[in-house]
Amino acid sequence: MLTPRPTAQLRSRLAAFIVARSAEELRDHLRSLRNAEHRAASVILAEASTWKELTEAEFWQFFLVLTKDNAKAYLGTLLKAVVALNRRAPMQFDHECLTEFAERVASDIDRRKTLDALLPLLSSTTEIERLLALFGLRSSEERIRAGFLFRAGTPSSYFLLFRILQRWEDEPQTLRRFAIELIRRGDKTSFNMACIVREYFNLDALPGTFSLNLPPYELSRLDTHFEAFSKILLR
Repeated sequence: MLTPRPTAQLRSRLAAFIVARSAEELRDHLRSLRNAEHRAASVILAEASTWKELTEAEFWQFFLVLTKDNAKAYLGTLLKAVVALNRRAPMQFDHECLTEFAERVASDIDRRKTLDALLPLLSSTTEIERLLALFGLRSSEERIRAGFLFRAGTPSSYFLLFRILQRWEDEPQTLRRFAIELIRRGDKTSFNMACIVREYFNLDALPGTFSLNLPPYELSRLDTHFEAFSKILLR
């Protein structure tokens, strides 16, 4: 089904609610739209420019009101907006409305969608840990956390994944499975991560040829701190 092209009139109507900081009125207006116009509105709501007048806290207020009304209809759209907004200026992800969404509104599926969208945007391990905790993933839930960190695919998420894999050193088949899945991702960072896993845990031969060379003294540096790990990973 083709999405109708947004009209200038529709853009103007939605912008009026946003500029006025009237999240509830925007919600009510969206409820009144027919299917085709509602799909066009979703295109507008996914654009960073739609929210340019708002602070991050104000954006999360709209996010909360709309997802509370219908997460199935709005969550994916607003997560696209978050990704676009974050390209313009890094977001903080520490606002009360996001916390309320995580704790009171989001279903298990919503949590997964949100974490898969937001984790790749975070540059520090502290931010990642905080977001995982916010969405209810305790440190004891290692296998679930490992999946999210793997999918995020960033240096900081790979460092935290590496820390988990260290606690699974007696599970060579699990370690090998992660290494092979990293190779299948195909990008250089993931390939280097697979090499790190192979060398650090002394795994049997893996498919593929690795350009990353890891002498023994560097292996001992991998778990000292993120900066040392990242320097090797991104070589």
